Amino acid sequence: MGYQQIVEEAKPSTSVVVQESPSRLRTWLSNKNLQYDFVMSIILVTLNVAAIIYMIQHKIPFTACIITLVYCTGLYFSFGLFSCLFWFQAITDVEASNLYMTGRIGHICGLGILLHLLYSISPRVALWFGLPSSLWVVAAFIAPLYTMCLASAFKKVSEDTRAYWKFINEPQVRVANV
Repeated sequence: MGYQQIVEEAKPSTSVVVQESPSRLRTWLSNKNLQYDFVMSIILVTLNVAAIIYMIQHKIPFTACIITLVYCTGLYFSFGLFSCLFWFQAITDVEASNLYMTGRIGHICGLGILLHLLYSISPRVALWFGLPSSLWVVAAFIAPLYTMCLASAFKKVSEDTRAYWKFINEPQVRVANV
């Protein structure tokens, strides 16, 4: 082996590193709001269908107000359709994923339908199911409400508080009379 061959073997090979970013579809599918909308829609549709089948099998009449039931059903389907359209638009336009509130409003309408059906079955069942589900409603709207409305207000308050404590913690000038 000659000196030239050893030097050529010792040279590091140049390699190209390609940095891959995740695909839009993968980013879209990993969105927690989309997963929440999808799972909650499946749960609500399943519970509503089960309540309707139970009412048909046991010949239970609708005792709830039919007008509000039809109104909630119409809103549920329209908000669900708009939610699907916004999510499909969000595949190409990431900013459209911020419109997930339509799905949450649709879920509230679906919950209203379910509570109407449960009230027709038994007012106690509606109460037993309605109280815990009202906690879900509050929890489902805290994060979007914070990000849409309250984040800027809390940021301003925290900046003011930080400035106040910075002023308070500054060393004070003391004059000593001798």
